[in-house]
Amino acid sequence: MERRYVGVSEAAFYLDVSKRWLYRESRRHGVPRYYFGGKLKFRLEDLDRWARQQKAS
Repeated sequence: MERRYVGVSEAAFYLDVSKRWLYRESRRHGVPRYYFGGKLKFRLEDLDRWARQQKAS
């Protein structure tokens, strides 16, 4: 299993949201995130899993 970590710009592009939304709402909406050297990072597989859970009913 590949553990690829991406920065805010790439994660926002991947989710089709703004960087501002991702910074502001990642904590509020439970988007899995990591900090390395003071930088916010995301794993693509975590983003996929999180996005599937956001299905509107």
